[in-house]
Amino acid sequence: MSSSQFAATAAERFPKGLPSASVDPALLKKIGAEASQDLVQLIRAESVNPPGNETRAAKVLIELLKREGLEPEFFEPIPDRGNVSVRLHGSASAANPKLDPRDKESGALLLFAHLDVVPANQDGWTVNPFEGVVKDGYVWGRGAVDMKGALAVQVGVIRLLCARARAAGLNPAKDPIPGLRRDIILTATADEETGGEDGIALVLRDRKHWLDAAVGLTEAGGMTITAAGRRIYPLQVAEKGFARFNITVSGRWGHASMPDSDNALLRAAQIVERVSVPGPVQLVAENEALIGALRAALPEQAIKRLERLLAEKTFSDAAPLNSEAPTAGCAPELLRALRAVLRDTFAPTIIASGIRSNVLPGSATLTVDSRILPGTTRKQAQAAMMERIGADLAPFVKAELTEYGDAVSNPMDHEILGIASAAIRARDSEAILMPAVAPYATDAKITVPAGIPTYGFSPYLLDPKERFMERFHGVDERVSEEALAWGVEVLYDVTLGYAGE
Repeated sequence: MSSSQFAATAAERFPKGLPSASVDPALLKKIGAEASQDLVQLIRAESVNPPGNETRAAKVLIELLKREGLEPEFFEPIPDRGNVSVRLHGSASAANPKLDPRDKESGALLLFAHLDVVPANQDGWTVNPFEGVVKDGYVWGRGAVDMKGALAVQVGVIRLLCARARAAGLNPAKDPIPGLRRDIILTATADEETGGEDGIALVLRDRKHWLDAAVGLTEAGGMTITAAGRRIYPLQVAEKGFARFNITVSGRWGHASMPDSDNALLRAAQIVERVSVPGPVQLVAENEALIGALRAALPEQAIKRLERLLAEKTFSDAAPLNSEAPTAGCAPELLRALRAVLRDTFAPTIIASGIRSNVLPGSATLTVDSRILPGTTRKQAQAAMMERIGADLAPFVKAELTEYGDAVSNPMDHEILGIASAAIRARDSEAILMPAVAPYATDAKITVPAGIPTYGFSPYLLDPKERFMERFHGVDERVSEEALAWGVEVLYDVTLGYAGE
């Protein structure tokens, strides 16, 4: 892996200066503020999956794009599960309509997002999660972080490109955008939160041109993570796969006044305890690059903490994930995230058992969500689950793999990583850029196997105290207006840095 991409400077990648520097500051400020307003509208278009109802958010997006004079396309293969796409033309495709959209030199840049969100349990929320509240400099609501906020940033980039066309007296829906060599595609799809089969997978099948590009950018990377006094910006080059298990545990039905070890719930509880303990560290290529970058960037005290974490070789070596106190200037949620990406993980999420308070349960069911690193196969994931359950409990257990998705990886030397690194470093000279593996799944699960390199890049400048990673699927999900405006500028520079003349 060449580390030069993550060390790239603005002088190297933007010798003529940042494209955003040539934009009227008043326009830049206006469009940055509009990103927050757009996000409010998208949050209010409730699109909880299941059932989805992404058409609500799709209609909002369509109206936002139409205001810029564009002609977005709408695709609804399943009722109420809409998808949207729009294309801005560059000089290369205008000169050669038969240009391969994946051509390395002149192919398109894809910006893509998902329109669905996870449910928002009202418990603990201090605002209505679907009201799109703006307070204390933040936009609050389900989807603010995952990922309607990133979509609002992408729309901001489209607004700036349309403004370039209108300033030259051109129609952004028809004419090539001045200074743009590659086409820019913005696509927003349904169903990401439950695997994408009813969203981006159908788009790939029936609207392939909506995704065909030389490279794609989606969630989530480029946000500030402060650790041990250092500002780190991870660029997502890979993501873990998933293996979800439904485990049926058998026992003996009986009277609760005579308890014994045949209680199926007790056995299920043992399984919960066993699968919850972290396993050994697995230094796949992406993690080797990440650890190398951390060792080079962090102070001595933090490196010692890192080495202790890496020394956790067996189940019994690791302390529970939720036991970490702030150590070496690193917040617990950052340590949890690092632990998660360094190994295959297994998380019990649902347990059900029993029929009455005075009846010993003869059966129990348990759902376990496993996230697997690049290189772990379906067979290996199943074997690892049974190893955790143990030979003593195996006779009482049926473990069914109900959902599976391979991990995905992308080249770590792609030029767009250098452009993204340079755009951030131009604004933060002390920024540390490094490759990262996402512990979760994105729609890159669909695009990467289809041959479209896909990187997580939704840039935000975050306060050191902002616990951003906890906002994903969390209570009081929110993103700052300042972060959104900053993201528009950075993504605009990356877009023109890669796709410009």
